[in-house]
Amino acid sequence: MADNIILGGREYTLTFEDNFTGDSIDKTKWEYCPESRRQDIGGRWSNSMTEVKDGNLILKASIREDGTPISGAIRSAGRFTQAYGYFECRMKWHKTTGFWGAFWMMCGNVGKVDGSAVSGAEIDIIESGERARDGVNHAIHWDGYGEAHKSVSKSIYGTNQYDGGWHTYALQWTESEYIFYIDGEETWRTSEPGICNQPGYLKLTAEFGSWAKPIVPEELPDCVRVDWVRVYRRV
Repeated sequence: MADNIILGGREYTLTFEDNFTGDSIDKTKWEYCPESRRQDIGGRWSNSMTEVKDGNLILKASIREDGTPISGAIRSAGRFTQAYGYFECRMKWHKTTGFWGAFWMMCGNVGKVDGSAVSGAEIDIIESGERARDGVNHAIHWDGYGEAHKSVSKSIYGTNQYDGGWHTYALQWTESEYIFYIDGEETWRTSEPGICNQPGYLKLTAEFGSWAKPIVPEELPDCVRVDWVRVYRRV
């Protein structure tokens, strides 16, 4: 891939890339997400559910013998952050429902409650929680995760994202707007919550929750595959 690309007549230069070669995550770029409880049905992230194999990151999802749903997740916290730019990932989705994969960012102080996303935002570049309805989702969250929590989102349906092939998802984050892309086509443009001006780290995750219901135990284990991740900064 070229180190420089042109977007909207402006030049962008490569600042981060991982093609997931080798047999484990590159710990200069990523760490495992904490093995914590996730969402509303008691699922947990587990380091054992993340694998690098055949040039792909594999985020697995399964159910332990005790009934606990577990899944894989990594993040670039403490290793790579960036505000503004072009963030891109090539992914292949899971076959079953009950969990979702995501390429997303945690930027600034998401927990700060001030009515604006300027000081902090969760930016969900893509999520597959709408798998049961053949949909994918973009979203922005701010003002923490309590009673003050706010979000805006856009769901895209009927575009064959679950056809078993590879698809590319991207965010162009500028000082004035967020622009989301699927397979090179713009799918959502917004500046509604105010544009975050703080750097964020990357997350690649799979997790269980009622949003993606139903869980179909006989169709597990399943996984989300990631071919590569690239990030660019405007020159």
